[in-house]
Amino acid sequence: MGDAFQEPLWRQVLSGAQMLFVAFGALVLMPLITGLDPNVALFTAGLGTLLFQLVTGRQVPVFLASSFAFITPIILAKGQFGLAATMGGVVA
Repeated sequence: MGDAFQEPLWRQVLSGAQMLFVAFGALVLMPLITGLDPNVALFTAGLGTLLFQLVTGRQVPVFLASSFAFITPIILAKGQFGLAATMGGVVA
């Protein structure tokens, strides 16, 4: 990610707007659907992204966030076992 090639400003703004919509879905909408706290999702996504960038030396332009693939298991586990057990299962 050197300064050898700089994207035009309009393309940077367009990419930023696209990332805003992606981040909103993954960081706000997914926790609200599953009944979890969006603040925790925002914090852990930021922390995970910073750690990933530190480990890879900023060579990979990636943003780590929640996944919609886990909505059904989280909702079912939360209903059957409660929030504490579900969060324990997510961490494990």
